[in-house]
Amino acid sequence: MQLVAAFFGDINGYFVEVGANDPHARSQTWHLEQAGWTGILIEPQPDLADKLRSLRSAKMFAVACSSPENSGRTLPLHVAGPLSSLDREQMAPGAVPEAVIEVPIRTLDSVLEEAGAPAQFDFLSIDVEGHEIEVLRGFDIARWQPRLILLEDHVADLSKHHFLNRAGYRIIRRYENNGWYVPRDSAVTCRWSDRWEILRKYYLALPFRLLRNFSRHLGAN
Repeated sequence: MQLVAAFFGDINGYFVEVGANDPHARSQTWHLEQAGWTGILIEPQPDLADKLRSLRSAKMFAVACSSPENSGRTLPLHVAGPLSSLDREQMAPGAVPEAVIEVPIRTLDSVLEEAGAPAQFDFLSIDVEGHEIEVLRGFDIARWQPRLILLEDHVADLSKHHFLNRAGYRIIRRYENNGWYVPRDSAVTCRWSDRWEILRKYYLALPFRLLRNFSRHLGAN
């Protein structure tokens, strides 16, 4: 994504993309790699993992990331293209799995350690369709301290937002379905237009979203 590249400026940084999916389409790190960055791609779907290995230069791990309790197990992945998820109930409305496959589970910490990732690496993207908190529970934020975290969040509640706040990160931007978080002591500022979008999405619209999701749940039952 060009906005991420603009955030960092002209550096050769290090990225980690959890839920990399397609090598190019909707990738948060393709443009960074083309600009000379190195890093890690994590994708559990075997066909996409093969494409990433052949078309990308970053280190590739064909696993799904989750909590320490799930590490070392295999779990069912509900396959629905870019909307694939370990959590059937957390999939986007209208997403229909075309298959269910068993995938190996590791913590993000164990992947970073094996890959030799540097502490305070630059960019972490997590897009795992509702399984984000479990990924974060297997990630020692105080140890790794990425300079920027992009977290997919449809804001069905504030659990992901509060998790990162408690971990010492603050939100500076909401773009598409991602919250942008930086360490609390980062010099990066939040523009007024971004402040309004954050207020609108995370607070003002939340009661209506909760009511809508409750109505959907009643309709499904």
